Amino acid sequence: MTDDPHALAGAYALDALDDAAQRRLFETHLTGCETCATELHEFRATTARLGVAVAEPPPPQLRDRVLAEIRDVRQLPPEPPRRASVHPIRPRRWRRAVAAGLAAAACLVTAASVGVAVRERQRVERTEAAYQSVASVLSAPDARSATGRATGGGTVTIVASASRGRVVVASDGLRALPSSRAYQLWLIGAGGPRSAGLLPADRTGPVVAGTWRPSDRLGVTVEPAGGSARPTTTPLVLLSPT
Repeated sequence: MTDDPHALAGAYALDALDDAAQRRLFETHLTGCETCATELHEFRATTARLGVAVAEPPPPQLRDRVLAEIRDVRQLPPEPPRRASVHPIRPRRWRRAVAAGLAAAACLVTAASVGVAVRERQRVERTEAAYQSVASVLSAPDARSATGRATGGGTVTIVASASRGRVVVASDGLRALPSSRAYQLWLIGAGGPRSAGLLPADRTGPVVAGTWRPSDRLGVTVEPAGGSARPTTTPLVLLSPT
């Protein structure tokens, strides 16, 4: 991690500065740097948009299953009073809290069905891997973001890092397409457009695409379900992070 405070805004917005000295360095610097304060605000707003994009409602049967099984949970006796610890308790990072929540959800499912638990664990692992890829880009010192409104409705947000060579893409409110069509991502540079893959059909979460170059723009077109070798429609949105 760099010691240049100007390069720490992305990592600080993600609460990814584990080094206490670096956190103090950036917080001290932040009080007198309007540029970093603006960047921090933009990174937090982008992180919130990405968080909304990956949010999922709990399974409708989860509440009933928990209420039905709680009667069989053995209650622990009250613990005797403890003397106050002389060591301060540090709040856990929100990343660890998310992982713990996912693990707890997996445990509840395990009680109901081993088969369901295995599938849930695999989903958790995929979610954690996707989170790590997204966090790697957002915490890069050179990460930059942009948001644009797509033709036909909805918005697309990107966060790109040349040092990571990747770009995170999240969408919100894009119109639903028939099963024969899909949203395809393009990285458009001096050599023309390069396919960066398809947005998931349900568009429930951000995707990480590459390889990103500093001169690239990101475009989104509507293509046949399997994708196209070259764009066949006009981009709904073109984004270049600043």
